[in-house]
Amino acid sequence: MRQSEKLKGRGGRIDREIVTRYTNQPGKMPAGARAAIEAVWNGAPVQLYALADLDAKLRLAETWVALGPEHLAVARRRAIGSLNGNDGGPGGDENTSGEWEIRSVPRSSVRAVSVSPGLSGTVLSFLAEPDEPPLASVRYTHRQRRAMENLRFVVEEQLRGRCVEPGEPDETYAESVAAPIREAQALVAGSDVAVLWRLLGYLRPYRRELTIGLAAAGLITLASLIPPYLAGYLLDDVVRPVRDGTLDLSRATLAAWVAVGAMALVYLVRQAGAFVRLRMLSLLGEWVARDLRTQLYEHLQRLSLSFYTRKKTGSIITRVSSDTDRLWDFFAFGVVDVSLSLVMLTGLGIVLLSLDWKLGLVMTAPVPLFCWGIYLHGEHIQRLCLRAWRKWSGVTDVLSDTIPGMRVVKTFNQEERETRRFDGRNVSAMEAFNRIHRTWTTFWPGLMLAVHGTTVAVWAFALPRLLEGPGAEPSLSAGTFVSFLLYTTMFI
Repeated sequence: MRQSEKLKGRGGRIDREIVTRYTNQPGKMPAGARAAIEAVWNGAPVQLYALADLDAKLRLAETWVALGPEHLAVARRRAIGSLNGNDGGPGGDENTSGEWEIRSVPRSSVRAVSVSPGLSGTVLSFLAEPDEPPLASVRYTHRQRRAMENLRFVVEEQLRGRCVEPGEPDETYAESVAAPIREAQALVAGSDVAVLWRLLGYLRPYRRELTIGLAAAGLITLASLIPPYLAGYLLDDVVRPVRDGTLDLSRATLAAWVAVGAMALVYLVRQAGAFVRLRMLSLLGEWVARDLRTQLYEHLQRLSLSFYTRKKTGSIITRVSSDTDRLWDFFAFGVVDVSLSLVMLTGLGIVLLSLDWKLGLVMTAPVPLFCWGIYLHGEHIQRLCLRAWRKWSGVTDVLSDTIPGMRVVKTFNQEERETRRFDGRNVSAMEAFNRIHRTWTTFWPGLMLAVHGTTVAVWAFALPRLLEGPGAEPSLSAGTFVSFLLYTTMFI
């Protein structure tokens, strides 16, 4: 419950920012308007509201329609003009409070709701009788359509004898106005970074778990840097001096065992960090996937019937089930792995250059080319994956159409036709996924061959320096080279 409340609070704040930024309208009802309405209602709270942003002459205006436990109110600024033609009507109480003029009618007096859509806006009227003047009438643009539909739905459900408990009014209003903007952003988003930041926003309610997972991953990264250094230390400062007779055997033995014990301790700490990281981030991924499925399903409840006439059931099911599951690995490990890999790549590059700048350049110089190749491969794979997932949605479409209607299929002897239809979609999906497999199974072995080629180049440049003549002090020690090779393995 705590995490769910945090998620809703975060979403409400972002929605209000979206409304204010993109519509140039208030993100919530002004405090003065709410106080004036509740004063007319003798302290009863505002449970749901919407903004009617047009006046009788179709000019932009600020008129708020609010629902309370027993009343419906229309509040607008007095500077706009007369109430006539916008929210006037018989049977209501008018009250002026400061800059706001309030017209309140009992909800029990509303017997019908009338909606008159137009090109520039929509007229919503609350009626006592179909042939009588409206108790209240407001006009609004399409950007306020969903907020007004929420309010209209609650009133119509009351007329049918069903009670609907509205949610938190500020969050409900902000979400309804921001939803079309979110959808438009998702459809036309040209920046992958914007989509990435939007996805990362789902991690905010789980900052503590994410921090623990990142700390454990960082501990693993730091611990991984120690064993290669200890290996080089053992060869250069322990083994070689003992063989040259410059270090006492007892002191060398003690130093060697201390180094080996330090390695064992580092590996123990590393595995403990790996346990914490795997446990914490795997749970975190499931929590975020749950939030995504819940938010997506709630969003589906608010979509119009025309949306469902355009979309196949199987495609919608795929979005709710498998598409959200694909994001589990991204949230659980992708975010952390990519972040730490970039840090590790930079840190190891510095370590390799500091150990031996010549060999370090051989190892690090091709990295920009490798990264560019990985980027191009990722762009190509992304396009192939989008096609493959659409093909898979087609397979799900056949199942969702056929299985619920199996009685009809058998009645009209359509089993063979449905089997052929499924086989066609199945083969098409298989071919799409096989294109993905052919691409990555060609790219990655080729990339790793190029990477290992840099390792061969390191050996080629290092051997002449290791095999210098007798009596000469080698410019590259064996311990340094071993440490370099171990760090190179991590670099790869």
